[in-house]
Amino acid sequence: MNFKTHNHINAKTTKRFKLYKSGKLWLVAGVTFCSFVGSAIINDQIAHADTVTVAKTATTVTRTTVSADSKTSNDSASSDTVSTTANKVANTASNIAHQPNSAITNLNTSQAATATSSTTTKAASSILSQADSETANSNTSQAVTATSSAATEAVSSAANQTGQKVSSSNNKSHEATAHTTSAASGSINQVSSTAIKSATSTENTNKATSVASNAAKHQATTTKKADLNLTTVTASTPETDVWTIGDTTRPRVDVVDVASYQSAMTQSDYNKLKAAGVKTVIIKTTEGTGYTNPVALAQAKMANAAGLNVDFYHYATFNTADTAQMEATNMANFLVKNNVSKKVLLFADMEDAKTYTVNATANLNTFWSVLNALGYTNHGVYTSNTYLYRDAVIKTVGQSRVWRAQYPYTPSANNLWNTDDGAWQFSSTALLPSGSDYTGYIDVSICYNGLTEDSAGTNTFSTPNEFVNQYHWEGNKLYFYGSNGQPITGFRHYGNNKLEYYGSDHAQYRNRYLTAANNQLYYFGSNGDAITGLRHYANNKLEYYGTDHIQYRNRYATVGNNKLYYFGSNGDAISGLRHYGNNKLEFYGTDHIQYRNRYYTAAKNKLYYFGGNGDAITGLRHYGHNKLEYYGNDHVQYRNRYYTAAKNRLYYFGSNGDAISGLRHYGNNKLEFYGTDHIQYRNRYYTAAKNKLYYFGDNGDAITGLRHYGNNKLEYYGADHVQYRNRYATVNNQLYYFGSNGDAITGLRHYGNNKLEYYGADHVQYRNRYYTAAKNKLYYFGGNGDAITGLRHYGNNKLEFYGTDHIQYRNRYVTVGNHRYYFGSNGDAVSTNQPQTEADIIGSMRVAQKAQQIVTVVQNGGSTATLKLWQKQGNTWRNLLTSSSRIGNGGIGNSHEGN
Repeated sequence: MNFKTHNHINAKTTKRFKLYKSGKLWLVAGVTFCSFVGSAIINDQIAHADTVTVAKTATTVTRTTVSADSKTSNDSASSDTVSTTANKVANTASNIAHQPNSAITNLNTSQAATATSSTTTKAASSILSQADSETANSNTSQAVTATSSAATEAVSSAANQTGQKVSSSNNKSHEATAHTTSAASGSINQVSSTAIKSATSTENTNKATSVASNAAKHQATTTKKADLNLTTVTASTPETDVWTIGDTTRPRVDVVDVASYQSAMTQSDYNKLKAAGVKTVIIKTTEGTGYTNPVALAQAKMANAAGLNVDFYHYATFNTADTAQMEATNMANFLVKNNVSKKVLLFADMEDAKTYTVNATANLNTFWSVLNALGYTNHGVYTSNTYLYRDAVIKTVGQSRVWRAQYPYTPSANNLWNTDDGAWQFSSTALLPSGSDYTGYIDVSICYNGLTEDSAGTNTFSTPNEFVNQYHWEGNKLYFYGSNGQPITGFRHYGNNKLEYYGSDHAQYRNRYLTAANNQLYYFGSNGDAITGLRHYANNKLEYYGTDHIQYRNRYATVGNNKLYYFGSNGDAISGLRHYGNNKLEFYGTDHIQYRNRYYTAAKNKLYYFGGNGDAITGLRHYGHNKLEYYGNDHVQYRNRYYTAAKNRLYYFGSNGDAISGLRHYGNNKLEFYGTDHIQYRNRYYTAAKNKLYYFGDNGDAITGLRHYGNNKLEYYGADHVQYRNRYATVNNQLYYFGSNGDAITGLRHYGNNKLEYYGADHVQYRNRYYTAAKNKLYYFGGNGDAITGLRHYGNNKLEFYGTDHIQYRNRYVTVGNHRYYFGSNGDAVSTNQPQTEADIIGSMRVAQKAQQIVTVVQNGGSTATLKLWQKQGNTWRNLLTSSSRIGNGGIGNSHEGN
């Protein structure tokens, strides 16, 4: 069913001729013949074919088309006599040669008149010898003969195509039609002989002779017929290219049409068409009054199974109301017998010249009325620009329901034709997608307005009403038939929130996904029900379906004992870390369950903690028995790292992530301390074991060296950061002594065996230096810091003396060795030739430092003495009483008051 429309042919330059296969035979009739009718070049009409060959030489070629029905019947064979055909062809050629307004002006009468009786004889001989049937029960005796009427109609058709592009027509005559071309030779007498030989090879000589005889007498009316259509083109035309469906440079392929030529197509082929974007398959059902495509039913079911819409067409040959009614009945028998849905779109294939009549509109409407009466009211017309009564048949359905054939040599996606029609058939030399089983040509079309899809979809076949509202198994496929007895498609809700789905082939989905509107995904289990809840599949993958059976995507689901899952954009439950919101983080384990109140260690030993809400925490976290850890803004636990919190509180988190407490040594002999609250000590003391005291400065480090504090207080911390107590420290050659409270002392310090040292107000020990204490007591501290005792020479022959109490002698005698010294009021020893008064001696006595009155007894002789009473007045001792007295035999000994 295809018409090729090319550019106008120039007799001098065109060099193309197409050879079409029809059914099983190849028949070529070559007639050196040029035809002109009504000043129009005659178009080459060619029967439907699968393969194409091109004439390689520039010769004038006459095409002879023979249509032979493969179906046998009880009717007699139909044919015209060969001799009659030859005469008519010759007459036609003669008439054409005398047309005054030829479209090809350089052709002369002699060229037009070259159609000889030998040419016709050769054509008829070829037809008879190669005639074949599509089915095995065809009788060879019903051999095909060429009819003169066919030749006349072909010429007439071509004559009426003035102004059209030259059309190479695949008329969809039933597939037993065959074509061939050969050189013109022989004579009319050869026809009978050839017919006899042909018939003899298939059955017997007598039958062949009978056929030849009958052909000369009458034209039969049975479905076994042969049509000789003689038309002429001058020279060959460019070859129509071959291409593959899916080629984006070509018009979009929405539709393919098939007949028994494509009986070799497999289910895989139809599946590939679906995958390539094809939506509809239009299948030939019937032709004329008796032919039915034997594989139509199987083709429709395979197309449905692939998810393709199916339409049907009938190849029309009627030219009266009665024959139109008979052909409609032929198609109706196929539709009713196979329970074809009333929604199916049906096409009348109006291309055969036998349908040419001024009553074309009425005849086609008669055809439609028979189908309408049976409920098949969805109609369309297939035709071409070269069809003589094109507008008449279009009138029966309207232009929007026309499927038009017109072929560019090279169809292009950028050059679409016939866009006001419903569909355009633009090529018959397309190939199925790569890898297909079927490798022959196929017809392809583009649909502009949804016409070819306005059909029953994949519900091509109805089901008997005994399956109303019930399930029905066919093989391993389950169907559900609704209240109208038809298998349903789409969703079906039933029972208690149960859901099932039936595909475009009506089969229930099982163990299969379905993506519905708005990208909603369902999964149907082994029992056909859409699942709810969790579904584990593949390699530890998990998905979830809600109570509405729709797969969760980008969504949480809480299942069972408060287990939380998150399902990503592909519907799978995630595992691992998930960042979301404003710097929020959560984690899902290998079981896809969200971590809560739980740690997770990621790559590079990064530790996270996920709280009770599943979020990875940030900041401080107290746990266990006074334990503390910290997580940064990236949710990663701090390890071997400081963290400064509010109010400048500093924490340090150790290698295990816990905030430390106690002392921490770090760096180059640095030390810091963290309390039981894990906060670093700053400007604060800490007493460790064994009463060791540390002081941590404002940077948190334990100090070393001197520390002044309070009201002229001073303390010292050693290199080990421990405070000095009861201990010396020398700093810059200055000696300090730190007492039991850690403070550097001031004043006198008695130590050791009657040793004495002194520390000034600056806490530095006195060395080689005097110190005057209370009551004008003078001490001298030597080079080692100890207060001296005994004589001390200093200055320019000066001498002073310090008693065992380290106090300087003043106004007082002292005997050192065998020498007696007297030290004056300034503490210096006086010269030996300088008399010393009794008052000076009294004032130099140690007792004079404490007493206010002193009684002295100075022995005069053995038993006599002088007694004096002395009283201190200021710093001077004065004698208040003098008296003679006596003493014992022993004299004055070492005695004191009380003895």
